[in-house]
Parts: sequence; structure tokens; C-alpha cells
Amino acid sequence: MPGSIFDIKRGMNACLIGCVALLALCVMNAATLPAEEKKLPTEPGEPVNINADRLVSDTTQRTAEFLGNVKVVQGTTTITADRLKLAYKANSADPAKAGAESIDTIEATGHVRIALDNRVAVGEKAVYTTIDRKLVITGPGAQITSGPDVIEGSTITFHRDSGKVEMVGQVKATIRSDQRGLN
Repeated sequence: MPGSIFDIKRGMNACLIGCVALLALCVMNAATLPAEEKKLPTEPGEPVNINADRLVSDTTQRTAEFLGNVKVVQGTTTITADRLKLAYKANSADPAKAGAESIDTIEATGHVRIALDNRVAVGEKAVYTTIDRKLVITGPGAQITSGPDVIEGSTITFHRDSGKVEMVGQVKATIRSDQRGLN
């Protein structure tokens, strides 16, 4: 049945894999890695640890919501937010097989921070939709940081299938590369 602890765990695995993919592929130096090094640093089999002040699961509304001081950790990936809500699709053909594929959206709101090693994505809201495998981070000062490099915009959209990243809203970039640059 959607909303069970097993569905929540599968959904969080899907969320973390999406967030890790965002951070692994969106950073400024990702394109310079050889193909064999473009692996997700967090293995999907690693345990997902979730801490929050409260959990509210509503099977009628098909939601599970972690509230207050939410912290999700899997391997080297950490997600923090004020709130994290999983919404499940309407009843699937076989409820016994409900899991990550039954998740419709994962929404983190309030002081969202997704950290992986020296890469960090921040915003006021992050929404991952499973149907189009898209992660959207919004809010004033939404940004992706990799070491000393920073790209900022009010909306950051990452398309997992294509690897395409779109940033809109007064986009600012600060690149502190070891390369000579424009000089």
C-alpha cells in the first residue's frame, strides 16, 4: 500500500539518485571527466537514513510528509530541508508492486540543501517529478556550487534523461578555474 515505510524508502532512493545525478552532472567540471569516471558516487544499495521532527502519512491522499529539521543521508549525499513530501500516483495496476515507480513527485521546501562532497545545490524549493525525470530547484539565490565555482539563478531545471540543465532569472556565474581563462 502506498505510504508504507518500504515505499518511502524506495522513493527516497529514487530522490537521492536524482539529486546525486544532478550534482554529478551539473557542476562546471563534469564535462572534463573521462566517460569511465562519470559514475554516481552513491550506490543505490546504501541505506537511506531520514531524520525529521515528524512524519505524517496519509493513505487517502497518497502522501508521506517529513516535517521539521529534515535530514536525509545516503552515502556521501545529504539533503536537508524544512519539509519533504512524497506524493504517490493513483492506484497502480498491482499495489503489491508499489515502490519507487509508484512515486509521482518528491518535494523539498524551506532551506533546501543538497550536498555531495564539495558540490552543493541550494534553493527554497526542489521538486522531482518521476514521469519526466526532472528536478527543479527554485527560490531567490538558487545555486549550484562546485568548490570555488558558483552558478546562480532563480530557477534551475535538470533533465535527468538528457543531462540538460537550464537556469533562468538573472543568471550569474563565478568561475575560479586554475585555467588561464580570458587572459
